Amino acid sequence: MSTAVLRDQRRVAFDALPPLSLYVHLPWCVRKCPYCDFNSHEAARFASGGPADLPFDDYVAALLRDLEEMLPSVWGRRLQSVFIGGGTPSLFPAGAIDALLAAMRARMPMEPGAEVTLEANPGTVEAA
Repeated sequence: MSTAVLRDQRRVAFDALPPLSLYVHLPWCVRKCPYCDFNSHEAARFASGGPADLPFDDYVAALLRDLEEMLPSVWGRRLQSVFIGGGTPSLFPAGAIDALLAAMRARMPMEPGAEVTLEANPGTVEAA
């Protein structure tokens, strides 16, 4: 764990860079819950054929472009946790999640025991 030293009120100096956590937002849901204030959208409004027709690959590509733009601000820091939330991230196919995680690992170092969490709702996942 790094410690912060305040030598000047305008600047905090770390003796080591702090670890990094990443939140990834996947905004689609089966339906919008009445209590939800998050940026989430019913899958049926975007895809005539249901969740399978959502633009998963395009969305993952957009997330990776955003990540690449932010990389200079986090150089030298290692990911200690990744939380994939939304929406209902478990609507995304396993291949899209795998591609996202693999691309993140290729761009940013992760701690060996990094925690990766994917929010899931009942009825949108299978044991396999």
